[in-house]
Amino acid sequence: MVSPLAGVRIAVTRAGDRNLAVASALRVAGATVHEIPLTCIESLNQASLVAAVAALASYSWVLLTSANAVDHLARAMTPATTHLLRARKLAVVGPATATAAEALGWTATLIPEYFSAESLLDALSSRDDVDGARMLYPSAQAARDVLPNGLRSLGAIVDVVHVYRSAPDPLGQSQLRALAQEGALDLVTVAAPSAVDALLDALPAEYARRLPVACIGPVTARAARLAGFPVKVESSAATAEGLVRSIVAAFAPLR
Repeated sequence: MVSPLAGVRIAVTRAGDRNLAVASALRVAGATVHEIPLTCIESLNQASLVAAVAALASYSWVLLTSANAVDHLARAMTPATTHLLRARKLAVVGPATATAAEALGWTATLIPEYFSAESLLDALSSRDDVDGARMLYPSAQAARDVLPNGLRSLGAIVDVVHVYRSAPDPLGQSQLRALAQEGALDLVTVAAPSAVDALLDALPAEYARRLPVACIGPVTARAARLAGFPVKVESSAATAEGLVRSIVAAFAPLR
């Protein structure tokens, strides 16, 4: 039996060990996989987060929209504030973030049906404990303001604390550029608009417009289209399994 992705050459660009599940599943499906992080996570000054954590008792909700936010929040915790956090309501954007939180013993109060800031906002808007509630939102520096602005319009008090930023990884960009110039890639996965920006920076214009990408979520797909990349795969499921299923389905007609 021929593997569904046999002969397909894919670059998985998600930073850090969070690309392992995607890369492994793609290899099981028969793909030739290059693991090339295009971005790296840089922590910002944590003083504001430490101060917010010290005042955790004043918050009703904590909003977590990435595993990186979970990691940074965990580093700011103390035994006393960890106990307080378990008494707060926790809203997470999707399964990867929920898994990272659960690994620390934090149980999500709310996970939206679809994994985006818009869906999390919709899920919160249907509740009766948002108006007047104070919420802590540790986030990336370049995070969109859809969630905090939407919650403020519902009457919530949202404290946004920028705890990290996504920065280009020059070595990864160089590796991907070399593969693209060799014609050695059929697809590149991107998991965030910052990865789209880094991919665009890595490639000469003649390659950037013709290299197909597989995107997790509509926000990343929109960024990729605006940058001029042909979007071959748009996965609504922010999981390794969901992305791989979408990639297999996209290549199935070619088999």
